[in-house]
Amino acid sequence: MDSKERALTAIQRREPDRVPLEGVAWGEWSYPFLLRLLNHFGITDETHGLIERQDRLAEKLSIDFRPVRMEPSAEFKKKAVNNPLFHYSWGIPVNSETLEDEWGVRRVLNSTRLQSRIVHHPLRGRESLEGYSFPDPETPGRFDTAERLLPRWRDRYAVSASPGGDVFFSQAWYLRGFTELIRDMYVDPGFVEALFDGLLHVYLKACNRFADLGVDIVCLADDVAMQTGMIVSADLWRRYIKPRMKTLIDAVKRKGVYILFHTDGNCEAIIPDLIEVGVDILNPVQPECMDPTRIKRLYGDELTLSGTISLQRTLPYGTIQDVRKEVATRIKTCGHNGGLIIAPSNQTLLDTRIENFIAVYEAAKEYGRYPLTM
Repeated sequence: MDSKERALTAIQRREPDRVPLEGVAWGEWSYPFLLRLLNHFGITDETHGLIERQDRLAEKLSIDFRPVRMEPSAEFKKKAVNNPLFHYSWGIPVNSETLEDEWGVRRVLNSTRLQSRIVHHPLRGRESLEGYSFPDPETPGRFDTAERLLPRWRDRYAVSASPGGDVFFSQAWYLRGFTELIRDMYVDPGFVEALFDGLLHVYLKACNRFADLGVDIVCLADDVAMQTGMIVSADLWRRYIKPRMKTLIDAVKRKGVYILFHTDGNCEAIIPDLIEVGVDILNPVQPECMDPTRIKRLYGDELTLSGTISLQRTLPYGTIQDVRKEVATRIKTCGHNGGLIIAPSNQTLLDTRIENFIAVYEAAKEYGRYPLTM
């Protein structure tokens, strides 16, 4: 099988030739670690862009997926700079430390200078929403890179697409402020409904465009869970977010794409709801938060698991043998009947040994051949 057939077979919960591998496809690690990894493999020729260098890295790791995403408009980029250390890398400099993204959210680098944090939320309530302009997916330039890359990748790899933001809950609190949004959900539901409707309008256009371009997977990232459970209550999620996710997913699945939903943490309270609205792949299934074996047993007939390799314990603190053992265990307990994609269970940070990271992919290729013999 080639990568595309392998990945789609697993997503369909059938057994491919081996367990497919993810990790580069849509920013599964932080930029500083990526630079170390590129240097480790000698992929340092900066005459090639970052996308091309990531593509070469993906080939070395036998990654079966490739990413595209909606970008800021061409007009916005004329005024902006690109700093990949920021959560949204394109932003207009407000001062020497601060970038304002296309949504009007401002971020500064944190004390480590390796990640960013929000320091300004543009929405101040119902009145400010009335005058707020959401990014328009139909403005020129947003899909130029995707249109350039898709002909290169579409026939060989499973191509995943991100609509250019963290959908619904996360993007809403970036705009409004976390505490303010939670309070609004109780005391000003009309404002929250209008805010989520505005987000839905953006993501519907973006995801439909990607489906028309021929991507295989639409990725919806929305961190609604934490280590021990939901950040936003399951009831509030069902009230505000679930119906809009269903509207979005119904629209694009009619065009033949699969849906990946990403959230950190323990989201088990809403997994049946995710299946109900049409999610095909759950990422990253952090083993410190949810037992992948249990999730496979309960939901594996309807859901593909993506990720699952411990980024909090095994990759930073374990040995290569510990990594190999975890990969082998995950394949043995979660790989039957397909439905498993192996990758680190979130962004890989600088405390991870490169040898451990590479061991994930080497072990998966060794132990993940079907029919499984473990």
